[in-house]
Amino acid sequence: MANSRDNDPVWQAALDWVLRAHAQPLDAATAPALAAWLEQDPVHRKAYEEASRVWLLTGLMPPAADRGK
Repeated sequence: MANSRDNDPVWQAALDWVLRAHAQPLDAATAPALAAWLEQDPVHRKAYEEASRVWLLTGLMPPAADRGK
């Protein structure tokens, strides 16, 4: 079953920003673009914060094989 976020362009953009920020530090051109996107709409900031939490939580969760599954 597909997650309802799969078709949500704001969620996808937020997730893309989080992935970019974690792949490598944002450079002088990219950081202002992220800041502008976050300021464009409160929904953007909320989605970015939620995507950041998901990123953090997935990093804290051990793989299923390590959980004895």
